[in-house]
Amino acid sequence: MHAQPLTRRSTIWLVLLLVLGSVPALAAPPKSILDDPAFQEDALQGLDRLYTLDLAGASATFSRISARYPDHPVGPLLKALPAWWEIQLNPEDESLDEAFLDAMGEVLKRSDRRLKRNRNDLDAMFFKAGAHAFRGRLHADRKHYLRAARDGQKALKYFQEVRKRDPDNPDLLLGAGLFDYLADVVPDQYPILKPFARLFPRGDKARGLRELQEAMDKGRYVSTEASFSLLQIYYFFEKDYATSLHYARQLRERYPGNSLFHLYEGRAFARLNLWGEARRVLGEVAEKQAEGQPGYTGNVAEPAFYLLGRDGVKGKRYAEALEVLERLEELPRNGRKESTYKVYGRLYRGMALDAMGQRQEALRWYQQVLSARGSANDKARDQARGYLRQPFLG
Repeated sequence: MHAQPLTRRSTIWLVLLLVLGSVPALAAPPKSILDDPAFQEDALQGLDRLYTLDLAGASATFSRISARYPDHPVGPLLKALPAWWEIQLNPEDESLDEAFLDAMGEVLKRSDRRLKRNRNDLDAMFFKAGAHAFRGRLHADRKHYLRAARDGQKALKYFQEVRKRDPDNPDLLLGAGLFDYLADVVPDQYPILKPFARLFPRGDKARGLRELQEAMDKGRYVSTEASFSLLQIYYFFEKDYATSLHYARQLRERYPGNSLFHLYEGRAFARLNLWGEARRVLGEVAEKQAEGQPGYTGNVAEPAFYLLGRDGVKGKRYAEALEVLERLEELPRNGRKESTYKVYGRLYRGMALDAMGQRQEALRWYQQVLSARGSANDKARDQARGYLRQPFLG
């Protein structure tokens, strides 16, 4: 009856430049740092800690790698990954942006120094591609599309150079797959981005999905990132929630403490109207947030509380819904923008109160919905106006 609100992440972060994905380690031909067994062991350990959201442990591991390879671009890139995940957990908090962009700038400087000494330095090329890709992704998140497109062009240039030299490496397929899929799909789904699409070669959706699957199945360093990319592609672009759930459950099995993987599992169950499982999983997310578990930030938990509250209203469990929606309202959050989930939560709170005969209190919450700003809240405001004229009766 009522659409689930879209967050900025659900429309923007994947929109323009996941072009090469977050690929801290693309395997390369011999004489690359990535062929060093000591690097391989520590890098994989650090990535495992990163995906379990042991960000302090990941930072320690990446710092150890950086100290072992001074002046190499691998250092600042890996050391920035915990900050990148902090941004994913609190996408509207821009306080880490400057430090993260500075780190990518340092990767580019170190890569350029190596390329001046040897223009065929593969480590320099793929780390430069990775830094431009990361920077482009963040610019896209912040709606700085021209900057994102420029970074994307540069990332693609260096990525293609690396791939020419090692075309059969499955780790390289993460970037190839993301580019092929997004370059084909995004311009049609988001017309505002069509002018930027002209800056890139044509993509191929089907090929992109095959490449991402192979990167997940065979990649040494990028398997988890490829799986997460497939989860989000099927959820946001393909609207294939059963397949999205498949990838979410795979990721949850490997990293049960990752709050984003946990949330996506619950959201996919909800989209499939499997509400018994959805309530269980979303309830776990809500409780882990209340317990202060690492990664279960207010921003991450908002969709869980909202969906549980909306389900309570639709199921006429109004007292239960009000309790959940009150917890949603009280969630701490990072970011300057008003939470769309909280705006819709206020709408459903008014509806629950209306159905319980508490009209005056319901009117107060509808009025709060009307005061919300932003186009993402247009539908909520329209519905609130309707209920101001005529009560919601259940």
